[in-house]
Amino acid sequence: MAIQCLAQWFGSNRMMAPRVGELLEGCSWLGVPFAGGMAELPHIGARTIVVNDLHRHVINLARVAREDGLRGQLVRRLRRVLFHPDELKQAQNYCLEIQPGNVPDLDCAYHYFVSVWMGRGGKAGIDDEYNGRPSVRWKADGGDSMVRFQSAIRGLGTFAKTARRCTFETWDAFDFLARCEDIDGHGLYCDPPFPGPGDRYRFNCGKTQEEQRAWHVRLADAVGRFTRTRCVMRFHDHALVRELYPESRWVWHRMTGRTQANQEAPEVLLVNGRTDDDLFAGL
Repeated sequence: MAIQCLAQWFGSNRMMAPRVGELLEGCSWLGVPFAGGMAELPHIGARTIVVNDLHRHVINLARVAREDGLRGQLVRRLRRVLFHPDELKQAQNYCLEIQPGNVPDLDCAYHYFVSVWMGRGGKAGIDDEYNGRPSVRWKADGGDSMVRFQSAIRGLGTFAKTARRCTFETWDAFDFLARCEDIDGHGLYCDPPFPGPGDRYRFNCGKTQEEQRAWHVRLADAVGRFTRTRCVMRFHDHALVRELYPESRWVWHRMTGRTQANQEAPEVLLVNGRTDDDLFAGL
């Protein structure tokens, strides 16, 4: 793929996305209550995928990318835009003032794409995602922001193939999980706001420790009812996560991710009620 995600999401799972696909192998139906930048979707082979996020701009961008005619218009507009602070600020102001409606909105998709790909990486989805100047490289010791922008444009065509396999919703995650049925062959992939840094998201898990704890207890209860559905959860290795998802009930796959500052960070992918030996048994 030219890009590994639809939007440069804060905390995006680009590094471990293939592993998520492996852990969900064999599922015929998959629910994704926290879509984010959607880096995992191309690696998931389920026949039916229902993708959800309260962030209407990123869902709208996926809807526009999915349709050949609208995507062609979007690509042509993006290829003509000047990589300049004024263009970015105009796009950011547009996204702050206007929300997409119930049909794919080309103007919203254009301005959101400019906002998340012309600006500094890793800000999509957070409270101040519509803020800041373009990411400009002043030395030749790293990647070029304009090259990344053009690569992201090319990647829209690849993402469209994935999006055509998906149904999209914009519900509260708990309402979404309540609709999911506990059936053999079903799967859930949950990449929620993490305890701690998750307070930076526009749609977060609470600002105080007490609010975050209550939110995550509710999430653990919501996914805990699934015994036949395979649930894969992504988190940082955190004391609250160890408490709510004990290794007696969840298989812990420990990995090394990266922070926004590109520093190593311990991450985990959790799978409910199975052992490594029987994870794929019978599928």
